[in-house]
Amino acid sequence: MKEKIDHYFGITESGSTFKREFTGGLTAFFAMSYVIFVNPIILGQAGMPKDAVFMSTILSSAIAMLIMGLWAKFPLGLAPCMSMNAFFAYSVVLQMGKSWQEALASVLVASVLFLMLAFSGARSKIIKAIPSNVKQAGTVGLGIFIAFVSFKNSGIIVPDEGMFITFGGFSNPNVIIAFFGIITAAFFLVRKNQYAVFLGMIGAAVCGLFIRFGVWMNWFNLSADVVATLPQLPKGSPVVIPTEPMNAMMNDTFMVAVKNLDKMLSLDSIVIILTFLFLDFFGTATTLSAAATQVSDIKQENFEDNKRIYSADALGTFFGSILGTSSLSTYIESVSGIIAGARTGLMSVIVAGLFLLSAFFYPVLSLVTTAVTTPAMVVIGIFMMQNITGIDWDGGFEEVIPAFLTIVMMPLTGSIALGLVLGFLSYELCMIFAGRMKEIPTVMHFITVISVLYLFTI
Repeated sequence: MKEKIDHYFGITESGSTFKREFTGGLTAFFAMSYVIFVNPIILGQAGMPKDAVFMSTILSSAIAMLIMGLWAKFPLGLAPCMSMNAFFAYSVVLQMGKSWQEALASVLVASVLFLMLAFSGARSKIIKAIPSNVKQAGTVGLGIFIAFVSFKNSGIIVPDEGMFITFGGFSNPNVIIAFFGIITAAFFLVRKNQYAVFLGMIGAAVCGLFIRFGVWMNWFNLSADVVATLPQLPKGSPVVIPTEPMNAMMNDTFMVAVKNLDKMLSLDSIVIILTFLFLDFFGTATTLSAAATQVSDIKQENFEDNKRIYSADALGTFFGSILGTSSLSTYIESVSGIIAGARTGLMSVIVAGLFLLSAFFYPVLSLVTTAVTTPAMVVIGIFMMQNITGIDWDGGFEEVIPAFLTIVMMPLTGSIALGLVLGFLSYELCMIFAGRMKEIPTVMHFITVISVLYLFTI
């Protein structure tokens, strides 16, 4: 049996061992497991039932990683993308007014289009058509947007009549919890610990439990409403059979996307679908490029030109939308498993198994509040912000203006889609102003037309 597994995954051939694959899988799981608890919090703000999202997050991630491991045979982890769930909740539902059911249908359609692109030559043409500066700026803008939302949700920033927003103050215990978690994550980031995000959330949760204990001991005087927002230990056993979240998923989110496909023909829905497609498509490409730089003995082409990797991503999103979660994507955190020595798809299979086991820790969700998720969101924002060095700031204003508008308009308008649209439009206009219209790819003209149509929907 062991020899058959070795032969199927090519473990010995790749210079790896079973021990390395297991160690890599365990490492990757702990590096990306925060999504299991963060995703329900974010999508819950869009009105989705958290129990159902918890289960769909685990199942869709496990399915995607089994496809990645058994079919693509590559050591990468997949799960609901943290920028995509932010776009889903804050832009599509809360800002554009779509229902979460319609948003799931948009994800489903985008996943089918992504799958078609993954197997066609159109994939590389589209990647080349989008200007590099706008792609890099989109990542940076997303990072700032995600951090901004997490600051708002934890109370670090609050509305202000004079300056629009201001510091929320330490009278709110959630601000203390969030900052404690950020400091904890920063400590482990600086010390190059690959579990920094996970440990930052643990630090925030422990801080929240301490404050709750302090209220119980009469050390702190907080209202019942404020205490209700603090992390709390699970009532009863932290390990249970996940019957409740499974039933919630089957009753509330399963197949909802299919039932709402008839609402996907409006112009604004088409733009939302294309935005989901764009974010997923280039998010995966960016992640694979970043992953390639982390491992010297695996060629970059093996990451970026592997159709099965892109297909595993698209299939994961497809099953995720059916089960009830936002788009899945390859996780850069899972590269920690490769760094730990894993080289084959067996690592992905191991991570999938660990995700399935985590379903039995469903009660631990009571520890995860918006303040507890803040360290994860901020660290993700920091990672995405690093792409700003990839922008050619000396390439002329026709390059700088689109990048700047993309970055600032995402957080300032609260719309990821609008930030991208303004980036595309300003690029086309500035290139025309610079007399460089012939350099604009034909595909980019099509994207510009879609962008103009989108402006008429808002």
